[in-house]
Amino acid sequence: MKKFELYWRDLNIGSIVETNWDMRSSGDISFKFDYSAESSENEHLANFIKFSIKDSILLGEGVEDDDLIFAQSEEEKKFLDLIVDTATDWYIINEKGDKSIILCPIFHEDDQITWMKDSNYF
Repeated sequence: MKKFELYWRDLNIGSIVETNWDMRSSGDISFKFDYSAESSENEHLANFIKFSIKDSILLGEGVEDDDLIFAQSEEEKKFLDLIVDTATDWYIINEKGDKSIILCPIFHEDDQITWMKDSNYF
């Protein structure tokens, strides 16, 4: 099992233990960033993590309600700067100190996370 630190910009979001890998990696995260506190400085990021968890729960439950799906997609638009950003804001650092740029991770309930390396930075 590989271990990483997850960052958004200079903010350490938490420690990750990779439990599954393929094209996308997944694992457990121990948060250092208290997204439930919604500090004013990082409130947007905290709200995104909450949205991501909620969205992954709905996807996992196979929600097919068109109104709910539309509402989720409208809410997602608030976070496009975190999801689609072409900068190198999301990254992981392994135990050796090597940095890898990743696409925006997906946060799940029970402190689970999924991420994928950005192919533009291999």
